Amino acid sequence: MKIYLVRHGETFDNVSGFVAGHLPGKLTENGRKQVIKTGERIENIKFDRIFCSDLARTRETLDGILSQLKFESNVEYLEQLRERFFGEYEGFYQDEFEWNKETLDSFRYPKNGESCEDLLKRAKQFHESLSDLNFENILVVSHCLFLKAFLCAHNGSGLDEYFTMKEIPNASITIIEI
Repeated sequence: MKIYLVRHGETFDNVSGFVAGHLPGKLTENGRKQVIKTGERIENIKFDRIFCSDLARTRETLDGILSQLKFESNVEYLEQLRERFFGEYEGFYQDEFEWNKETLDSFRYPKNGESCEDLLKRAKQFHESLSDLNFENILVVSHCLFLKAFLCAHNGSGLDEYFTMKEIPNASITIIEI
């Protein structure tokens, strides 16, 4: 089974450094163009199932992709695919923080938020649920940090890889096989 992982298109939050987490977000004009190109790259693939985060920026991304696909597919919108919940950091801009070891550690374990370990656990659960499916192609539309955690779950690695992995570009496609 092939799983096509797509990060949402560029958002105003990405451009400004706004910590969005579970907040909705909106694609920029560039983000909308990225999404159309992404859809064109996979337009001839018949997806047996599509899973998408339920947040607005991923829904908008999926709408753009679906407008390009030649085959219809069942879509499920899941909270499980949301970006990491940053707790007290959500709704602020990254440049409002003085980044040092102490603030970096608290960002990894935000008050009233989701730790990196919790995110990895959530990604592993989703990965395991896909392993039980008998499909040829699946599309997953989600967020950078969730997708990084999902790749770590797929590779059987932990947070060391998660912390050193490069950012997943907006509207990019990563293909893995189970």
